[in-house]
Amino acid sequence: MAQTAADALLTASIRDCALWEEGSLYIGERAVVEMDLTGDGLPETLVDTSHLECSATPLSPYCGSGGCSLFAFVEDHVFEWQALGWRVIDWDGEPVLLIGRDGGWCGVSSAGYCFEALNWNGETFLTVMPPVE
Repeated sequence: MAQTAADALLTASIRDCALWEEGSLYIGERAVVEMDLTGDGLPETLVDTSHLECSATPLSPYCGSGGCSLFAFVEDHVFEWQALGWRVIDWDGEPVLLIGRDGGWCGVSSAGYCFEALNWNGETFLTVMPPVE
């Protein structure tokens, strides 16, 4: 189901780019990544829109000054974050998703930079980041 949702996201991105002055979407090598985010040994799908480029516009329709959309498809859930970068680290055998965030997410000017750490609890991703108001 997760792969179907990721494919649907990419199909919509191709369509949206084509609607923008008949552009073509370039899907970079790292746009779609498979890796274990839940610790069950099976890969989940991530789509990093910073690796999607539409030929019709020099500006990315998928990114803003605060980063690009990062999607994670886990079981029947779709999660989305605004990211300036990301990576998965191993913490004593548990995967932790680290997301680079602009400072506005962390209570400082947007020129600042901070990180959000997320781990899967079996139902959702947990974080200690304050809720967005």
